[in-house]
Amino acid sequence: MKKPNYITLEEYLKGFSKKQRQNIEAEIRLYDLVKSVRQARKQKGLTQAELAKKAGINRTTLSLVETGSRNVTVATLMRLADAMDMKLDIRLTS
Repeated sequence: MKKPNYITLEEYLKGFSKKQRQNIEAEIRLYDLVKSVRQARKQKGLTQAELAKKAGINRTTLSLVETGSRNVTVATLMRLADAMDMKLDIRLTS
């Protein structure tokens, strides 16, 4: 049987220090978060301009949030969730 020409994320992360792995995993979680904002907006049928207006933020800010180019605050996430009639759910896990 031919071996796949890819490795899993876990295998890839073995080549990094613990601190580097933590940083990479944090970036992945941030990407997942901004991806969920964009997906929710599209699912609601809203443009960036429409959602930004409903949330009371600048469209450019929303664009930067959706691309992960800007750190997003909990307050902004709450405004976005409210504007889409959604609930923001934040959890701490170990």
